[in-house]
Amino acid sequence: MSAARVALRERFGLEAFRPYQEEALRAVLEGRDVVLTLPTGHGKSLVYQLPAVVLEGLTLVVSPLIALMEDQVAALQARGLRAAALHSLQEGRVRAATLDKARAGAFDLLYVTPERFRVEAFVAAIADLGVVRLVVDEAHCIAAWGHDFRPDYSRLGEYRRLLGDVPTLASTATAPLRVVDAIVTSLRLSNPHIVRAGIERPELFFAVREVEDREQRIEALVERCRSIDGPGIVYTALIKDLEELHVEFARRGLETLVYHGKLGADERRAMQERFTKSERSVVLATNAFGMGIDKSDIRFVLHAQIPRTLEAWTQEVGRAGRDGAPSLCELYYFEEDLAIQQSFVDWANPSLEYLLLVYETLHSWGERVQTKDLDDLRSELLVKNRHDNRVAICLRWLEVLGAVEGSFEQHDLRVVRDFDARELPAWLATGEKRDHDLRALLEMLRFAKQRDRCRRVVLAEHFGLAREETLESQFPCGRCDVCASTEDFVRTTFSERASALVEARDEDARFARGDWVVVDGRHRGQVLRVEGRGRRLRLLVQDARDLETRLVDPRRQRVRRLDEA
Repeated sequence: MSAARVALRERFGLEAFRPYQEEALRAVLEGRDVVLTLPTGHGKSLVYQLPAVVLEGLTLVVSPLIALMEDQVAALQARGLRAAALHSLQEGRVRAATLDKARAGAFDLLYVTPERFRVEAFVAAIADLGVVRLVVDEAHCIAAWGHDFRPDYSRLGEYRRLLGDVPTLASTATAPLRVVDAIVTSLRLSNPHIVRAGIERPELFFAVREVEDREQRIEALVERCRSIDGPGIVYTALIKDLEELHVEFARRGLETLVYHGKLGADERRAMQERFTKSERSVVLATNAFGMGIDKSDIRFVLHAQIPRTLEAWTQEVGRAGRDGAPSLCELYYFEEDLAIQQSFVDWANPSLEYLLLVYETLHSWGERVQTKDLDDLRSELLVKNRHDNRVAICLRWLEVLGAVEGSFEQHDLRVVRDFDARELPAWLATGEKRDHDLRALLEMLRFAKQRDRCRRVVLAEHFGLAREETLESQFPCGRCDVCASTEDFVRTTFSERASALVEARDEDARFARGDWVVVDGRHRGQVLRVEGRGRRLRLLVQDARDLETRLVDPRRQRVRRLDEA
C-alpha cells in the first residue's frame, strides 16, 4: 500500500483515502475479485484507477455511457495518466489507432461499452491487449433486478472468460443483496471481497412532501428553490412536465437550466458545462442528468415526481453535498404520478410474445429492412407512446443473442439466423422481471408514504446493510423529516436567494429552449431551439399569435426575454 499512498498524493493530488476506499483498494492490489457499492461521489473510480497506475498491465473498464467514459478519460489525461476510450461514435480510423496503441502497451486504462465485445475486430485483439484487470462500472446494470438493466451487461461473464477470468472489480452506487448476488453469479466471481456502504452521510437531509395537485407542487418547488441559495437539481419523470416547470418557474421570475433527451448533443453539453461552473444555477432535468457530473457543492436535489425505485432515488440524491456541507434531498409525492411509473414498468418489460412479434416483423421485411428505421418498426407494431421502450429493448436482445446484426442508424440491419426463444433468460420469458419492477415501485411508494420510522433505518434495511436493532439505537437521526422538521432544517441551514435563481447569462448563452421572448418589441413567442453561438447564434421562435415558427438573428433583430427588465 506504500506505493499506492505515494500515487494517491503525487498522481491524484489527494492526502488520504475516504471511508471504505482503502479496504477495497487493498483487495484489488492483492488480485482478488471485488464487489464495491459506495454512494455517488464517494470515490469508487479511484479504487481501480490507482491500481492501474501502480501495477503493470492494462485495466479494461466497461462503462454504460459513452459521454461518461469520455469525461472520465479526459479527467485522467488532464492528470497526465495514460487512459483512452473505444466506442462507436469514434471514426473507424480513430478506433483502429486506439486499438493499435493498446496492443503496444500505451495505456494503463482502456474504457469500452459492453457492446464493444460484439465487434469482431475488438474480440480478435483481446489476446494482444495484455488485460490484467477487468472493471465493471455501474455493475447493477448486470442484474435483471437492478434499476437500469442492460442486456449486454448480462453477457459480461462470458466476455470475462475471453479475458482469461482476470481479477475483476464490480462497482455501483446502489445494490440490494439480491443485486449483489446476481452480480457475483453473472460475472462468475471467485470468493469476492465485498465492500458495501449506504448513504451514511449526515450532511444529507431526507424528506418527502405530499402535494394535492400539480399547482401546489409547482408552488412548493418554487418556494423551496427560493429558500436555498445554491446550486440544485430538480428531477422530473417526463420531458413535458419538465418543460412545463421551466415555463412556470420563468413566469414566477425564476430562471432555470434544462436538460433532457430532446435537446441536441451540443445543447446538453452546454447546459452541463454551465451548471458545473455555476455557483447558484438550478437545472430541471430528467434522470439522464447527473451521472459523471463533477460538482461537489450541489445544495439540493428535489424530485418533482416519484422515482421508479429506491435504488434510483438513492443514486440521484447522492449527487448532493459531496463537499460535506448540509444539503436537502426532498421528494414531492403526488398520487397521480404513480400511474406514470407504472406505465414505465410496462414499457420496459416486453413479453415473450411481443419479442417474437418484433423478430417476425423484421424477418418478414426481408431486404427491405435496410430501408426502414426504428420509427417504422414502432409504427408497424402500433406503438404510439414515445416512452414505450419495448421495441428498442427487444431489438437489443435480438442483437445480443446474434439473431440480427447491424443497425437501423447505419441502414445495415439484417436478420442473420433463426431466433430460438429458449435462448432467453427464464425471467424474461415468464414476466418475472415485470413483477419485480412493480414490487420495487411499491417499495418506493411505501418509503414516500411512511411517516413512522426514520428514513435512514428504512434505507439501511432495504439495502441489507445493518440489523434493525443496531440501526434503531442510532436514531432519531435528526436528518430526515420523520426525526426532525424539514422547515427548521432549511431555515437554520441555508440563506434565501437574493434575486434571480441563477447568475446572469453570458453573451452566448443568454437564451435557452423554452424562454418567452419579444422580438422587435412587437412579436411575442417561445424559443423552440437555440442554434450556434456568438455571431452564429440563431433562435427558432414560435410566434404566440399565429403559431408560425421564425428563425431569429439576435444581432440583426432586437430580442429580449420576458423576464428581463
